[in-house]
Amino acid sequence: MSPTRRRVLTALGAASLAGCLSGDGETEADPTTVETETVLTGLDTPWDLAFDDGAIYLSERPGRISRIVDGERETLLEPDATEDGEGGMLGITLGPDEGFLYAYYTRESENRVVRYDLETLDEPEPILEGIPAAEIHNGGRIDFGPEGDLWVLTGDADDPDSAQDPRSLAGSVLRLTPEGDAAAGTNLPDPRVYTYGHRNPQGIAWLADGTPVIAEHGPSARDEVNRLVGGENYGWPAARDGEEYPGTEFARPLVNTGPDVTWAPSGMVHYTGDEVESWQDRLLIAGLRSQQLLTLSLTDSADLPPEGTAYDEEWLDDAYTATITAALEGEIGRIRHVTEGPDGLYAITSNRDGRAYGRFPREEDDVLVRLSAPTSTS
Repeated sequence: MSPTRRRVLTALGAASLAGCLSGDGETEADPTTVETETVLTGLDTPWDLAFDDGAIYLSERPGRISRIVDGERETLLEPDATEDGEGGMLGITLGPDEGFLYAYYTRESENRVVRYDLETLDEPEPILEGIPAAEIHNGGRIDFGPEGDLWVLTGDADDPDSAQDPRSLAGSVLRLTPEGDAAAGTNLPDPRVYTYGHRNPQGIAWLADGTPVIAEHGPSARDEVNRLVGGENYGWPAARDGEEYPGTEFARPLVNTGPDVTWAPSGMVHYTGDEVESWQDRLLIAGLRSQQLLTLSLTDSADLPPEGTAYDEEWLDDAYTATITAALEGEIGRIRHVTEGPDGLYAITSNRDGRAYGRFPREEDDVLVRLSAPTSTS
């Protein structure tokens, strides 16, 4: 972005956008009030959600996929997942063709993506194997994009240098057909790799025009939100702050939380519903360490939101100005994922993974909750 535009943004938004950040990941509070309705309690470190024909599918890291219908839960599948550190049963999604459920999980020394036929529940069909695994940084989110491709987010598997190797499946965003073939359309050595140079991405969503955006964990701090452009290198581990990008061709983040702020971002969604009207067309990002839900507006200088912390430093990606507010801070604990279902907005917690603090975990943890605007009593 040009210095001129940055000055315009500063002049228009400095007073209303100068939020305050702390080392615990606190950001300016979102004025939106939401209610949480508990749908399920007693979950064991849930990781992902998917919705289909009145059913909710839910994964839990020890190695279980459940189906919930009318509030009743049944164990549907028990993949041979290896729960080691941050690994285990991670992302799930439903395919564009009815009848298939896709799962990303750790098995021994690898992460893999498989799909199950929901009618037969036979042995899974491998879609992608050999994704590097470790006790930390396994990535794990999978989802189908607006063009029907399967997107797979992988971590660096505790080997940062592997993220700079475009031939590696580690530290990457992969774009596949539903059958596991390459769909990235880039000129990288491995045609399945859409972007690389990522540390530990765990959230992906698409803007209204189809642009993919991810959220990824930083090293203690310096969490990022990135706008993805096929074939680009996002810099990890060579670059993670503004002093390291000059003179490189690394793609710049939309958001970098800096050296003192930790969100630990996980799942995310581009919210299009109307139950929480003020969140329409925002990106909602689950916060683990910060124990909050981040609401992210991507705008230009002509349409700045009235509140929030703006990320508009010169070195950041200038496609948009990112403005962040926080909701549900400390209310439900570590939020692993937030997503939109057919009847509203849902979130799951990760309070029993050994990393919660304060009053968490509670006796009822972990939980699946539905979020909504308060009901008027007038």
